[in-house]
Amino acid sequence: MGRRRSLAFRLLVANLVVVAVGAVALFATARLLGPHLFDSEVQRIGQRYGWSQGGGPGRGGGDGTAQPAGAIESDLRDAFTGSLDLALLVAIATGVVASAAAAAVVSKRLVRPISRMGTAVRNMAEGHYDQEVPEPGERELALLATDVNALGAALAGTEARRARLVSDLSHELRTPITALDGFVEGLEDGVFAPDDDILAAMRHETGRLRRLADDLGALSRTDEAAFDLRVGSADLATVAAAAARGLTAAFRSAGVEIVIEEMPDLPAMIDVDRMGQVFANLLRNALQHTPSGGTVTLSGALRGGSCVVAVSDTGAGIPPEHVDRVFDRFFRIDGDAGSAGGAGIGLTIARGIAAAHGGTITAASEGPHQGSTFTVTLPSATRPGFTASPPTAP
Repeated sequence: MGRRRSLAFRLLVANLVVVAVGAVALFATARLLGPHLFDSEVQRIGQRYGWSQGGGPGRGGGDGTAQPAGAIESDLRDAFTGSLDLALLVAIATGVVASAAAAAVVSKRLVRPISRMGTAVRNMAEGHYDQEVPEPGERELALLATDVNALGAALAGTEARRARLVSDLSHELRTPITALDGFVEGLEDGVFAPDDDILAAMRHETGRLRRLADDLGALSRTDEAAFDLRVGSADLATVAAAAARGLTAAFRSAGVEIVIEEMPDLPAMIDVDRMGQVFANLLRNALQHTPSGGTVTLSGALRGGSCVVAVSDTGAGIPPEHVDRVFDRFFRIDGDAGSAGGAGIGLTIARGIAAAHGGTITAASEGPHQGSTFTVTLPSATRPGFTASPPTAP
């Protein structure tokens, strides 16, 4: 990278160029118009006193002879032009010096907040996200400072979620690995017999590890918008109901009632397995945040050419400031006991799969302890102009 001049220097040069152009324009205009205007004024005065160009009243020369009015005008013009040139040159020199000083001050004042923002960004690049750039008085620079501060806060939040993810994943991995290690040690020592119960328990723990690996793989595909969809015509209501029935045992064990309302046919072009994963994630999330005795309801409808399926619960609810963030990967509401059972990626995966189908998932809640509703909206296969080709992932 070649040598680059500083912004302050460029601003100073730019201001001086503007001043120089203005000074040249001023000098040229005054030099061209000044003598002409002066001649006109002298002629007007001469006419008032009865002078003429060729004779009439004159003034005595050095040799005692009288000089005509034309000679007087010439002398006055020369004197005026010389004085005007000198005055303009002095004024221009003074203006350039004053402008240079003012430009230096202004340039430094403008560059200082930019330098502070540059320092803050470099610190963020080194991992120091607790940067707070004061907002300067200029509106554009104030907006830029606000964006830099927002970037630092976002990076700090991402780093905190990353650190929490590492901790959560460590816990999620440690539990089944510890259990498997105990089973293997017991089998080696002869404490356990390799019967069906022991093997089933070991298979359960390996299943937990497999689900965690699958979730992480799905999260990666969500970030890259690289889902491999096998799209075909299917009833979205049937897929959602099947996912709910598959979790009946888990709901019964937790003491939470699951209600599957009657839904109309919701024809859509979908990957049945992927959309089943979406509803399973939403239902597990609802179960996780609904206390014993609560209710989770699955409902659906056709609205304006779209298939809409909603998962509503009577659980912990979502604070208003977090409604738009619940789909962020690794995000969990602080202090929410229900969030302790997962790494905070199920909703992210569900939203990514829905987006790959050309649809959306939205969250709504009236506040803490008021329950929440997650709504899946996909294009209907019967909508005019709908094509059966797989939608392009965003």
